[in-house]
Amino acid sequence: MNQEIPLKFYDIADEYSTETAKPVSESERDALARYFQLLLERLMNNEEIDEAAQQTMADEAGIDAGRIDEIANFLNQWGNE
Repeated sequence: MNQEIPLKFYDIADEYSTETAKPVSESERDALARYFQLLLERLMNNEEIDEAAQQTMADEAGIDAGRIDEIANFLNQWGNE
């Protein structure tokens, strides 16, 4: 586990992995945790998150861009619970 990414983002990535249609490999876990960290930090800073920003964060974190929409839906559901 990467010590620079707080554990709470791994918890979110693990929760996401239980609800995603496409299985999450162990090798994707760090990248997903980093993506959640980048995304939620932007949200907490009230920064705009458009498609370009999502793609940039996905590239930086190293996640498959095909997960972007599914992650957005996951966070919408998660935020509404």
